[in-house]
Amino acid sequence: MTGLPRIAMLAALTAVAAGTAGLTAVPAQAAPRVPAMPGDFNGDGRRDLALGSPSGTASGVSWAGFVTVVYGGSSGPDGARHQVITQDSPGIPGVSESYDRFGGSLASADFDLDGYADLAVVADGENNDGPIPGGWITLIYGSANGLSSKAVGLGQGAVTVSAADFDHDGRPDLAAGRSGSFAVYRDLATGDINGTVTDIGQGYGESPRVSTTAADFTGDGYADLAIGIVWPPIDGDDDWLRLNVYEGSADGVAPTPAFTTSRVTAESLASGDVNGDGKADLVVGTSDRPGGAVGVYPGTASGLGAPTVIDQDTEGVPGTQEPNDAFGSAVAAGDVDGDGRADIAVGAPDEAISTTVRAGAATVLYGGPDGVTGTGAQMFSQSHAGVPGSSEQNDHFGAQVALADLDGDGKGELTVGTSNENGSEGSLYMLNGTASGVTASGIKVFSTATLGIKGRNAYLGGVVLP
Repeated sequence: MTGLPRIAMLAALTAVAAGTAGLTAVPAQAAPRVPAMPGDFNGDGRRDLALGSPSGTASGVSWAGFVTVVYGGSSGPDGARHQVITQDSPGIPGVSESYDRFGGSLASADFDLDGYADLAVVADGENNDGPIPGGWITLIYGSANGLSSKAVGLGQGAVTVSAADFDHDGRPDLAAGRSGSFAVYRDLATGDINGTVTDIGQGYGESPRVSTTAADFTGDGYADLAIGIVWPPIDGDDDWLRLNVYEGSADGVAPTPAFTTSRVTAESLASGDVNGDGKADLVVGTSDRPGGAVGVYPGTASGLGAPTVIDQDTEGVPGTQEPNDAFGSAVAAGDVDGDGRADIAVGAPDEAISTTVRAGAATVLYGGPDGVTGTGAQMFSQSHAGVPGSSEQNDHFGAQVALADLDGDGKGELTVGTSNENGSEGSLYMLNGTASGVTASGIKVFSTATLGIKGRNAYLGGVVLP
């Protein structure tokens, strides 16, 4: 993209059309009095779904990318109330171009404290030949009618984003990770669109995988930033690996990591308090091990402790650890059963179901006073009783997972992306959380047809707002 404008403010969106942002029948809410929870874009007290399709076709342009928002209600997200946003939508900076990959990563918080959550969207292929490598971020502001046409283009590149309050000033900040560095925006409410950049270190491979998560791992009131980078090998060398944790403070995110290791392939990251001690724990998915694994690093007052490692051979975990299952390629944390402790969802998109290869599965691991174990673990696939459809080769059920309370009952729903369902269409499954765990009863399925994006190379479920 050329000449990306920094700030654009136009009237609220009203029309639904391919290639433009639109919203179907979302009533305006009364002006909220308190900051909104992440993902509540219209301030109605219900979290909404945001789904990225970075490979999607927008305005006839392949691989330009788009974002689909499904607005929530008393029974959770309603597929009839959806909005599609592209870089050609009113007020959104820039234009849709091939390989911009708008929607490559998503993060949400009420950055301007107006009672409506906002959405940060990464276009990780944007301007890769320009002076700032690694994509662009568009911050789209919420309103009583949902995500509006008030938007800001941020000044640093990004591949992945996470939101948290790093300096404990009561205002959410945004961290943006990319190859070799990260940027933190500490005052988006008043126009901090440049951010502060910290170098991490540079590998030698191309197209590194970058992941971030942010939470208070030490319990000091300041959110900390974890960032994992995996550079692919060159000329037979090993991967170049890095997992760093940077502590938050009144001055923002520290420039030097408090924790670092080069021995973990941190392909996916999440954070949540799995043992209920008031400190967030770091969840690291490592799918390159034979079959894959998840490491849970407990948060302590002095930093991260030694990890508990869970794989499909751990007692109580369904399935068997097998090469190329990709268990851990996606992880999420949230309280499924309402016991006050975070549980963990793990995607294994290459899991074979019976003799069907790469059909995929998602596993839920439950937290407790001693952290996460295999006790009570559940595994779901498209062959599970009550789950619509059937396990098919290359469906990749579990390509992405999320755990969040989408119906307001205090228990997190398991959202599972099946990115290759029906080829490049994809689909999304929402399973309800209950006091006894996840259930397939009352499951919801969102398809490209129900969301009005069929035939646009959506790979729906490949990117889901954490």
